[in-house]
Amino acid sequence: MPTLLWRVLSSMGYPEGWEPRYYWDKEQLGDCTLVGIEAVVPTSGGDLAWGGWVYESRGATPFHGASRVAFAVLRDLLERFPQELAHAFAGVFPDPYASMWDQSEVNALERSADEDQHSDSAAMSAMYALMKTNGGLERCLGRLSGSLFTVQDEKRQLQREFDTEVERLQAELARVTREQDQAVQKNSVLSQDLLAMREQRDRVTTAHRNFERMLVHVLGQRNEAWHEEDTLRSRQPELEQQLANAKECNENLHEEIHQLNN
Repeated sequence: MPTLLWRVLSSMGYPEGWEPRYYWDKEQLGDCTLVGIEAVVPTSGGDLAWGGWVYESRGATPFHGASRVAFAVLRDLLERFPQELAHAFAGVFPDPYASMWDQSEVNALERSADEDQHSDSAAMSAMYALMKTNGGLERCLGRLSGSLFTVQDEKRQLQREFDTEVERLQAELARVTREQDQAVQKNSVLSQDLLAMREQRDRVTTAHRNFERMLVHVLGQRNEAWHEEDTLRSRQPELEQQLANAKECNENLHEEIHQLNN
């Protein structure tokens, strides 16, 4: 298609060195790589109607994108300058049948009113058929490109939603992890407190047992003291009698000593 465009422009009087220039770069579209093409057709001499063209398109390869922009320029030329192109196409599409259609009835080309309007010659009709064919392909490609962009936009939206959900889940996981760490730390503190309480309980239990043994020992000593007291109390009358006898004996001794002294 770029070659066809240059042949048409050359037939319209474009000199050598005035060829269209194609500029391209790559752009990332999701997982795919597209090639952006810009075609620049210079101005033709002093004819203001041929003021040049600048078209942009995309393609899977540089040649694919260049074919699309070349087709866009040819389509614009066909719409704006049909009469001029009718004379130029004779050199672009040589007529093998001496400018006459020679087709069988079963294979005859059925011209539409729109085709017949721009088909002043066999070459012009062939060019128009070619442009119609490529026009259909271009529209199909445009729909497919639109669908691709829509799918890519939906994919990017889903990716953004997925990334957002992943970030939310990661934040939730980090929060749960922090809470788990805090719970583990709190459980460790509680375990230490429980261990301290158990040690304190064991010390209190040991002290209580020691107190019980001491209490039993003290009670035993008390009971022994009570027994001795009861024994002493039971002997008290006897001891009192012995004391009375001793006093009486003492008095008798004093009296005898007194008598002896006299």
